[in-house]
Amino acid sequence: MKYKMYNINKLKKEINDDSIYDKCRKKDKDFTRNRKLTPKDLIYYSINNRGKTTKMELYDFIEQYNYENVSDVALLKQREKLNENVFKELNKNSLIDFYKLFKDEVKIYKGYILTAIDGSDCEIPNTPTTRERYKSISGKNDGKVARIKLSNCYDLLNHYVLDTEIEEYKHNENELAQRHMIQVEEIVGDYPIISIRDRGYLSLSYMFHSVMENKKFVIRLNQRYFKLEQKLMTTNDEWVEIQYQYDRIRNYIKEDEELYNYYESGKTIKIRFVNIELPTGEVETIMTNLESDKFSTDDINYIYQLRWGIETSYSYLKESMMITNISSSKDCIIKQEIYSQMMVYNIMQSITNDLDTEIDQRKYKYTMKININMAIGFVKRFLLKILLEDNEEKRQKLSDLLFENILKNIVPIRNDRHYKRDNVRKNKHPINKRKSI
Repeated sequence: MKYKMYNINKLKKEINDDSIYDKCRKKDKDFTRNRKLTPKDLIYYSINNRGKTTKMELYDFIEQYNYENVSDVALLKQREKLNENVFKELNKNSLIDFYKLFKDEVKIYKGYILTAIDGSDCEIPNTPTTRERYKSISGKNDGKVARIKLSNCYDLLNHYVLDTEIEEYKHNENELAQRHMIQVEEIVGDYPIISIRDRGYLSLSYMFHSVMENKKFVIRLNQRYFKLEQKLMTTNDEWVEIQYQYDRIRNYIKEDEELYNYYESGKTIKIRFVNIELPTGEVETIMTNLESDKFSTDDINYIYQLRWGIETSYSYLKESMMITNISSSKDCIIKQEIYSQMMVYNIMQSITNDLDTEIDQRKYKYTMKININMAIGFVKRFLLKILLEDNEEKRQKLSDLLFENILKNIVPIRNDRHYKRDNVRKNKHPINKRKSI
């Protein structure tokens, strides 16, 4: 059995297991009385979310679920009891099995899992509650806007969202990155990791501890930093000592005593600086601790360019899955809706990863791939039906129909396209980005 079908069957089994009640409870007394909506129902409802109004979401759910009528007020009360972390746990359990049991499907680069960490700022329902919880920012006309910091750790070759964190808009990104890595190391198991990050994550503390613990990283350099080290370079790819400067380490007296004492003792660390010339003629510098004899300059360039995959995933999550189209100002429901859709996104990716290999590339001029926007639409249309079907044969037929529909919708991959930036105002509703759900 391929991971795509295993993933769906495992989710159905876990949702229907009696232990799901304990995973869904916030308090011991939650879900102890007989109600119309059980934890299982709430999970299915969240999976089926399509960014509509609560009344329309509930109507669609009742129609698909063949469920007796329930009010949106009753739904809200039950959702307030649901532990939002149940979706993170279900997602994590499935990913652990992928990296452990489906090694023939796991894509790696020179033995490493390539991960990217990046955040995205997302507006949420603008109420006094959300502005207080997530610290509002200034909006138009001196108003206030509620906004969250959504942070993901993403597997760039296997296209899975490995971990998601939601915090205040101005929350420290490196602290979120540390939380990600704790989870991700548990998920990928024995696979070593290369963590790829943009210049906003540049931190002497992070690089120091990564060198000490032999954890691999690739980070784009902000040109304002490490100017002395850049001047010492005589080639475009060399190891450079990060020099002692009191102004550079003084802020770590309390924040990172180990780093501060290390530099105060006269020791330094070596970091590899790699200059990459862009098609525009500009030069960007990548900092890494990957070995020169194993990873060439071209390897470093290739690895860093893959980081764009996390940006693409955010585009699909926001535009196609509409994860920020939140239906409530309740903190738990905001997280439920985002975490549940990350899980659905991973189910969709498990399907497209496998179906991409079934495309007969000989028929086409360009290399083809699955149309992710359409795949999201079909997964939203079929997934709940598949999960609700108890007959194994019928469930397989529904799954095959889902796979067949997704495989019919493919698009070409056109590499190395470079266009001059167009400052002309774009159509608000472009025809090539119509929603599929």
